[in-house]
Order: sequence, then C-alpha cells, then structure tokens
Amino acid sequence: MPGRTRRSDLDDVDRALIAALKRDGRLPNVELAKLVGVSEKTVRGRIARLVDQFGLTISATMTEPEARSRMVYLIQTEPGMRFQVAESLAALPETDQVHLITGSADVLISASFVDDATALRFQVQTVESHPGVRSAQSCHLIGEVGGPVRPAGPPGPRVDLERLAALMIGPHVHDDFEALAETVCDAVQKGLGADRVLIVTSPPGAGSTGPSVAKRRGISQRYLDGVDKRIADGRTDGVIKRVWRTRLHVLLPDARTDPLMAAAHDLVRAEGYVSLLTLPMLYGDSLVATISMYYDQLMAFDDEYVARAQGVADHFAVAMARTLGLAPVPHLAAPSR
Repeated sequence: MPGRTRRSDLDDVDRALIAALKRDGRLPNVELAKLVGVSEKTVRGRIARLVDQFGLTISATMTEPEARSRMVYLIQTEPGMRFQVAESLAALPETDQVHLITGSADVLISASFVDDATALRFQVQTVESHPGVRSAQSCHLIGEVGGPVRPAGPPGPRVDLERLAALMIGPHVHDDFEALAETVCDAVQKGLGADRVLIVTSPPGAGSTGPSVAKRRGISQRYLDGVDKRIADGRTDGVIKRVWRTRLHVLLPDARTDPLMAAAHDLVRAEGYVSLLTLPMLYGDSLVATISMYYDQLMAFDDEYVARAQGVADHFAVAMARTLGLAPVPHLAAPSR
C-alpha cells in the first residue's frame, strides 16, 4: 500500500496515482497512465518523486502458486442410482464437471484439488463411500494436447527494428521540412507498423498561427475537415488537441468506441481505422509537433511499444524544431587545410 504523504503538497495527478495504487498496487505504468490521463513517462517520474520526496511505499505479499491435482473418476453406480449420484457429486466444490455416460461406467466426474493427498481423500472418503456407488476408477490428468482453437487477442503492431535503425542511426541532414516529414512518416509506417500517419505542427483551431496539418499519409481531408468542424462546434476536444494541451501521449485501442471520440465515432468508422496513438514531439518545454499513428485493425499496445514509439518521436523532435525555426541550427566547422 502507498505510504503516508503530505496532502497539501500533492497535486491532482499525485492524488489520482495514489488512489489507483491503493485500489490495485499491481497496475502497470501504462494502465496507470490511462486511468490518470498522463503519459507512461510521467507516471514513472511521479512515482519516483513520491517515493523520494514523500516516502511513498508499495508493499506486496507473494503467495506460492497452488500445485493443483486434476482427476477424472469413472463411476459405476447401483441400478437406478446414476442420476442421484451425479447430482449429489456435482454440488461439491471440488467438482469441475459431471457427465452421464454409457459403457463400462455410468458417471464421469472431473475435479481439481490443491494436492494429490487431497485428491486421494476425496476418492476414498467421498466418491467410493458415496451411497449408490458400486465402484470407481481414477485417472490423474497430467497434460492437455490439442483441443478447440481459442480466439487469440488482438495483435501488437509489427516493429521492424532494422528499418528503424536505418532511418534513425547515423548523420541525417534534412534540407527542409518536407524531407524530414517524409523520414518521420517512413519511421512510423515502415518501422513501427502504423498504417497511416498525421503530423501536426500547430494546435487545432490555432487560426493565424499557421496550418495545423503539416503532413499526412492515408488520412483523408474529408475526415480531417469533419473532426475540425466538430471541434469548432464544441462537440469534441479531439485527440490531437488534448495532446497539445497536456503535452502527453493519448492512446485509443479502439477509437470506434472510445468515449474520447464519442462525437466522431461515425467519422472514425467511415475513415476505416481502429486504433490510434498520438505522441508529442517536445523540444525542451515546447511542443513543436504531434505524430498521430493510425492502425486499420484492433491493436494491443504494451509498455515496450509505447515507449519505443515515444522514443522515435523524441529522436526527431530536435530536427523538427530546427526545420520549423524553433531551435538554432548548429554551424558546421570549416574544414581545416
């Protein structure tokens, strides 16, 4: 549990983090970030500060996993007793399933126990001595082979580390914004597995401060116009506008149903994407651009992927600030003769 802190020195984010950890101290940082509405990087920093300055402690009690013993019993009953025996044994807490069968036995029971000794006592004291049971044979389940195909969860984006390395490692000189934007889009699509990408260099609704959308691949102007209109009408804040306001990433595993996009679910479905991750590109304390990554199918995002994506955004942030005139361009020393 979190330790005691000085409440007067805590802000809303600190209090929200502490409350979430009190409910479940095992929550990963990415889940905490979703609950609190900040980035995973901010969660790590806040927890470190709470531990260092306020004495936050998180304690855990580890329990040894139970070694379960799984058994199957083939029971032969007295004539006319199979239904009574099956119903009686099905009501026991140890019983997983009961089947009425034909052949050499009348009832099949599968049951689970904390250990083999408990399973043996159940067989002798409960099954074999049960009224109406003539005999019982036991089978110890040791493993499972095959079985029905279970639906898998959504995949994670496919990351191509070689592509990322080729785009990020080594000296790269970008003559203008267009060349840099093309490289960023390549890193997002070819390296991080996004299907579409949008780079925005000023907040939506900024008016005379410059165009919002600086580069797009796969995102239609019709979709952007529709979202902008609903932002202007006050029906939604929009994901990108939130990132500009908070300077934190926003992750929507399913933008078709996420409450943050409630006023634009029809636009999302018409555009055809499902998952969305928008990242800030920060130069010091200044937000110079955002990168929105769109995925055409439902995606599962883990901590490693989100951190790697933010790392890509951070890598290009300085170059982005220079091409936009927000950071000084280093002067190259003249070659010596």
